[in-house]
Amino acid sequence: MEHWNTVLPGRILKVFYEDVIEDVERSARHILEFCDLKFEPSCLAFYRTDRSVATASSEQVRQPIFREGLLQWQSYEAWLGPLKHHLDDAVVRYRE
Repeated sequence: MEHWNTVLPGRILKVFYEDVIEDVERSARHILEFCDLKFEPSCLAFYRTDRSVATASSEQVRQPIFREGLLQWQSYEAWLGPLKHHLDDAVVRYRE
């Protein structure tokens, strides 16, 4: 991302899942503003759509955003040692 932020300054918006979970409306408004799009209340009720969804996340888009999955990775932490080693401090720096 450092490369893209250098090549396209101000054109990349970082969105952190933790922030979205914390305040869906504020995050949605921020994303829409960045894209120069108008906010509509239906943006917060995306899961109420009747449209067809043909992706692997088809069940997820029919549910509100939830925080239960946020820490599920911890169930696998014992096996993540090599990955953590290779990521080095990227886990700490990812919000930069």
